[in-house]
Parts: sequence; structure tokens; C-alpha cells
Amino acid sequence: LLANNLNYASMYALINLTSTFLCLVLECSLGVDVQADVVLLVDGSYSIGVTNFAKVKAFLEVLVNTFDIGPNKVQMALVQYSRDPYTEFYLNTHQDVNAVVKAVRNFPYRGGSTNTGRAMTYVREKIFKANRGARSNVPRVTILITDGKSSDAFKEPATRLRSADVEIFAVGVKEAVRSELEAIANTPAETHVYTVEDFDAFQRISKELTQSICLRIDLLKLKVMNLVTSDVTDSSFVASWTAAPGNVRTYRVRWKALFSEEQGDETVPGGSTSTVLKGLSPETLYQVSVVASYGGRDSDPLTGQETTNGKEGEGLPGSSTERTMKVTWTPAPGKVTHYRLKYVPRAGGKEVVLKVPGSVSSTVLKRLQPVTTYSITVHPIYKHGEGKARQGVGTTRTDTSTFKPVLKTRPPQPTPLNLSSEHCRDTPGNGSRDRPGNGSSLVWTDPSDPSNTRLLF
Repeated sequence: LLANNLNYASMYALINLTSTFLCLVLECSLGVDVQADVVLLVDGSYSIGVTNFAKVKAFLEVLVNTFDIGPNKVQMALVQYSRDPYTEFYLNTHQDVNAVVKAVRNFPYRGGSTNTGRAMTYVREKIFKANRGARSNVPRVTILITDGKSSDAFKEPATRLRSADVEIFAVGVKEAVRSELEAIANTPAETHVYTVEDFDAFQRISKELTQSICLRIDLLKLKVMNLVTSDVTDSSFVASWTAAPGNVRTYRVRWKALFSEEQGDETVPGGSTSTVLKGLSPETLYQVSVVASYGGRDSDPLTGQETTNGKEGEGLPGSSTERTMKVTWTPAPGKVTHYRLKYVPRAGGKEVVLKVPGSVSSTVLKRLQPVTTYSITVHPIYKHGEGKARQGVGTTRTDTSTFKPVLKTRPPQPTPLNLSSEHCRDTPGNGSRDRPGNGSSLVWTDPSDPSNTRLLF
């Protein structure tokens, strides 16, 4: 009985809604070459109720009929969420608009709390997957419809979903908090966030919402793809990309150092797909964006990052002793709050981390092991991130305190010995010491100097 009442309410709501929708020009409809993967993320919590849920389903049916559904066109998936998310159908479940409309008319109302954050994580991890029909290089869109405040954390899941190149539109009904919807959806909020006072007011936003969705899909289709950097030096690198579809007049390339005010831009002819960014600072992290310009409108920017090399001769290790090593580096560009220095024996051992003030560019490592080679890394730390690391190796000297003198001997060499004896008599007087009688004396004579003699006894 509940299902019959719900279907009857859906049909009644659909008749009222489509009566004001018949004049809508559908940019995403038949005859237009549009590809996109679209996920309808629908709040099915208890606060909506059966009657209002029927109006939500009627609104979804209008949205579905906006698109040309097919495996090589627009694919649609439907996820209902309350306490937990539930997949009503995947991107590759239905192959045409009639099948999708039938599925939208018949999916049940489940009820529960409003865990919007968990639902967005589910969409990112379970729905936009290749084995569920998701395609690469095709615009991805999520349309969130909710009637209240999220029961769980939602900002981080929304950020991660957007970072996965998913364009989020948010529709809030009744008690939905607009600031919460703006934190979830892409910018600008004027084209991505819609609020209505009740479920009967869906018709008021239907045209504007569908036009915004179709326009965004069209622009996303024209987006520059595959930004790659190469040939990096200390003052330049090459930025290249895959040509955007259509008649591109020019590409606008912009770059900005993330930790300083340095920035620049240049215009590249539409027939080119690369340029060399010159005059850059060494060891600096840059954000690069490329926009395709079609004259009257621009594509969304494609962004990437690259870090320039350091200048030659900027090695880390300096002088060392057996227990210390002085480390010196070229100061990193920008406002460095501090440096994080790490060193560890290359043969294995405990890593030591030091914090060095950003105003200095050298320090002395102490309590090192003698005759040991250390791997040294210095990271410049900024207020909003980490700069390019400097790396090097250094070796301590031998510990001289462990040296012991070694005495080496060699056999004595024979030397000539000239001896002579004299028979003498002790003679009293003249200051001579008296001896008890006559005797002999032994005299040594230097062979190299005969005048050098010595009386031995």
C-alpha cells in the first residue's frame, strides 16, 4: 500500500512539475554530442517523509529527461543515503533514458539519519569506478539533494570528492543550511547551490539548475587535459598539454610561486600545446594553470605543480671532525619559517631530526660516529607547506683519540771500536789521586776523529 501511494504521489507531482517545464530548451538533450557521468545523490532521511519523497522523485525524473542517456553519451547513477548510503543503480546499469526513468520512479524510500559526509565518500570510492561504468576523460557531476543539516562531518569528504574532478551541485530544501551547501558544492555558489522553501518549489529552480549543469558539462568537455612539465632547470621548465577540443583561439598559461609573490602569465597560440616558462627562481615550487580560450568563453583551468632545480655547487656537507660535521646550504627563496634537517647513517641507524631557524643556513651536527657516512636532508618549511628538499652526504674523520704510539726497534748496527791500553804508574803530587800501585788504563778513540779520545778506566 505504501509503495502504491508513493507511486501515485510521484505521478501527481510529476504532472505538476512538468507542466511548467515543457518549454525548457535542453542543452544536454538529443542531437548534441555530450558525454558525462552523472550521479544523483538523494537524501532519504526520515525528515523528508513519504509525500515529499515522491516530489523528490518527480524532480529527479525531470532531471533525467534533460539528458541523452547511453553508454557513449550521458550515464547516470542513483545513490540514496540516510545513515548509510545505498546504490539504487550504477552508471552502467541502464543503457537508455526509459530504463533510468523507470528506475527513478520505482526506487523505495528508506529513511534514517542524514550522513552526507559518508555518502560523498561512498560516491567517490564506490561509484566513480571503472568497474561500475565510470569513464576516464569524461566530465563527472554529482547532484546532491537534501532537506537538512548533515549529521556527520562533510567538509573533508566534499573536498576530496571535488579533488577527484567531480563537479558538485547542491539543492537544499526546507531546513537545509545554505552555508553547508556552499561548503560542499563547487564555486561559484550562484550556479552550483540552489535552495527552495518547500518541495513544491522544485519547479522554480528546474530550468536554471538544468541549464547550469548542461553548461558546466559543456565547459568541462572543453577542458585542457594532461598537463605535463619537463626539462626542468634552476630557472625554467617546459609546460605541455593535450590540445583541447574545438576551435581553440589561444591558451592562457599562468604560474605563481606558492611561497612568494612571484607570478607571471603568457598567451600561447591555439595551435601550440607547450611553452617554456623562463626567468624563474631556483628551488621554488610553482603552480601552473592552462586555460583554453574560445573567444566568448574560457574552459576551466587545468593546474599542476613543478619545482625548479637548485643551482650547481649547492652541496650540503662541509668540514668535519671525528664527532662533528658542519652543514651549510644556500638559503631557500621566500619566507622560510624554519628548516627541518634530518641525518642518518647510510649503513643504517637512528634518524635524527633538527629544527633550524629560517634566518640561518648552516648548523653543526654533533655526537656523530667516527668514520661514518651520513645521509643529510634539509627541508625549507613555509607557513603553508614544505619546499624542495636539499640532500647530500658527508663522512666524519677517524677518531685520533684511539691511536696508541707503536715503538719499532731494529737490531743494533756494529760500530768500530778502537781501544788501547797504557801501562801507567800513579805518581803522587800534581793533584793526582794516589793509587795503591802500578796498573793499566783503557782508552777509547773515535774512528772518525782520532783526536777524540776518552779514558774509560
